[in-house]
Amino acid sequence: MSEPYASAIPTFPLFEGFTAHGAQRLIDHGEIKQVPATAAIFNEGEAASVVLLVLAGDLQVFVRRDGNDIVLAGAAPGTIVGELAVLCGIPRSASVRAAVDSTVLEWTAASFRRLLLSDVLLSQRIFGQALRGLVDKERSLIEALTKAGRAATS
Repeated sequence: MSEPYASAIPTFPLFEGFTAHGAQRLIDHGEIKQVPATAAIFNEGEAASVVLLVLAGDLQVFVRRDGNDIVLAGAAPGTIVGELAVLCGIPRSASVRAAVDSTVLEWTAASFRRLLLSDVLLSQRIFGQALRGLVDKERSLIEALTKAGRAATS
């Protein structure tokens, strides 16, 4: 079951330059799981015990506020989800569910940390992606607050 994914992983931008052997090493450190559409994968506030790499399908990252789900982002194939909570040792800041039938590679927190410690290039890419995501979210928040402030003073 892992062979098609070992070929697919190097096509994801985050893993550009990886060989099928390198991709297989990622797979060997985790577990490939099928997730049916609408299934919850983890929930906001939970302890972070796993990191996911989306192999196929699409996930939704969302929060529930006032009884409504607010979708923050989608996670397409090649996206890593849940790494910040694991790396920071904090509870999940959002929930994740499958938008459609999906396949993920799931690493335990310990296995993910071992991967990062054993592969400097992978660590740089994952940390870079995570930090870019945080900067983008910060910019969006500042923009929203600026617009709200202008609207309140008009």
